[in-house]
Amino acid sequence: MSFKNNKGRNGVLLAALLLGSTLCQAADLVREDRYADITVGNSVATISQIGSYNKTRVDQSGASQRMVQSQVGSRNQAVINQSGANNSITAQQNGSGNTTLVNQSGNQNQTGVAQHGTDNTADVVQTGAYNQAFVGQYGQSNQATVNQAGFGGTVSVTQYGDNMKASATQR
Repeated sequence: MSFKNNKGRNGVLLAALLLGSTLCQAADLVREDRYADITVGNSVATISQIGSYNKTRVDQSGASQRMVQSQVGSRNQAVINQSGANNSITAQQNGSGNTTLVNQSGNQNQTGVAQHGTDNTADVVQTGAYNQAFVGQYGQSNQATVNQAGFGGTVSVTQYGDNMKASATQR
């Protein structure tokens, strides 16, 4: 499915294989790439981007997946993969050159990422069930990596400042 922005350019390429009752929403203010692939019903992907050269790729398989992703700024990107059931991801990036990578598989997992600044990277991998990961980065050139497997784990990483690195692993 292709939408055109108010200047007549193909600003959005949104490919979605929709089975059952699924919903894909996108707002288009400037040229940017988006891709969403939803393969089972009752899943939702909401993408909002403002700025130049933002990119989002979302792959969701399984029942009742939820994803809300917002990017404001230039050259931000997000790659989000979910499989299983009832997983939820919220990702917000405000600034330039930020990257969010989330891979979630299993059931009832939740991830929240907020990045405000420039050139921040968040990489979250969760497998299992009932896990929660929250990453907040406020500054420049920060990196956070979260790897979580098992049942009922919680990780929260918050970084204020510049050039910080955090890594958390739970099994």
